[in-house]
Amino acid sequence: MFNTLHIPVLAKESTKVMMTTAEGLYLDATAGFGGHTQLILESLDNQGHLIAADRDQDSIAYLKSKFSHPQLTILKSNFRSLRKEINQLDCSFTFDGIIADLGVSSHQLDSKERGFSFKKDAELDMRMDQTTGISAKDWINRAPEDEISGIIWKYGEESYSRKIAKTIIEQRSIKSFNSTRELADLIYQIKKHSIKKEKKHPATKTFQAIRMHINDELEELRSLLDFSLERLKPGGRIAVISFHSLEDRIVKRFFRDNSRIDPTLSKLPNIEDTSKLKVILKKIKPSDEEVKTNPRSRSAILRAAEKIK
Repeated sequence: MFNTLHIPVLAKESTKVMMTTAEGLYLDATAGFGGHTQLILESLDNQGHLIAADRDQDSIAYLKSKFSHPQLTILKSNFRSLRKEINQLDCSFTFDGIIADLGVSSHQLDSKERGFSFKKDAELDMRMDQTTGISAKDWINRAPEDEISGIIWKYGEESYSRKIAKTIIEQRSIKSFNSTRELADLIYQIKKHSIKKEKKHPATKTFQAIRMHINDELEELRSLLDFSLERLKPGGRIAVISFHSLEDRIVKRFFRDNSRIDPTLSKLPNIEDTSKLKVILKKIKPSDEEVKTNPRSRSAILRAAEKIK
């Protein structure tokens, strides 16, 4: 089941900047297969504690099989439900550090039954939590043409978005889409004359866009950032590793907007500084050595901020 596990990206850099005390309370909001979780646990003293959360049931099952640690609590939750789930543990919890790795795990990408990848023929699913929500198969067979083209353009910046959406509508009127291969082959036929111009598979952008839509990834991220501002202690830090320009833009703007006085008020006299964060790490990318060892890390960007009040 877990034959291809996730290699954590920027693991040492992110945990080092996020952890300020060995006796603190920390949240790994995307625990996955325990890469960052392991490093955090190794850095805690006897007073420290870690909550490891993930929305993926495969990850939760693996974490429970791998770790039996008195200073670890494993929690199944997406970002939107963190407040509710953590309040059920203890509504007074505030954190010394929160970390999130927004990348899709190698297990999710490489597991045929998850339907994330066009490289393996499988049922179109793409849900990070397969117990809830609509699958990619159901969405692609029901959504109107304008919605499909809009999603593919918005999240994938795919210049062929309208043609892909139009062809999807035409094909599904004959036969419903069921597998990753069917969708990937359709996109290949549409874009086959432009393949030489692109280094990636022709279906990469479309599959990425559908995955982001199915899992509502950008709104989930906004929920996590709002939660962090609410539940970090003064001096507590949040570290976020993103893999997509839209994700990174959200993180960058959130850190920026909460680390300065409102620009509309900044020129007024005697204005109180209302900033809540201090940016402590603007942008770090993986080293050439890490990218060589783990090619999937090449697009990663790490940013970090500290709550000041």
